[in-house]
Amino acid sequence: MYNYEVIVAKDGAEAVAQYAQHKDEVKAVLLDMMMPIMDGPAAIRVLESMNPQVKIIAASGLAENARQPSVSANGSVRAVMAKPYTAEKLLRTISAILSEPA
Repeated sequence: MYNYEVIVAKDGAEAVAQYAQHKDEVKAVLLDMMMPIMDGPAAIRVLESMNPQVKIIAASGLAENARQPSVSANGSVRAVMAKPYTAEKLLRTISAILSEPA
């Protein structure tokens, strides 16, 4: 609807696998911090090891996670969104992340 192609994963491990398969096509990653199998911080570390310039938006329903935007060593987490968030806020955040220099 907004001209974004989305790749969906059911947990952190699948998110990492999907990124590995499509990393040349992926412009940004939206991750929940509380995913099964591999949580957000672990997935972020793996994604950064695959691509230190990966652009990540972290989403969390926990206030303590939403206040800590720096969960990555490389600064790959460009934004932290507290849940619930609106589609408008997500779209603005994605647009801002994608317009940043690589």
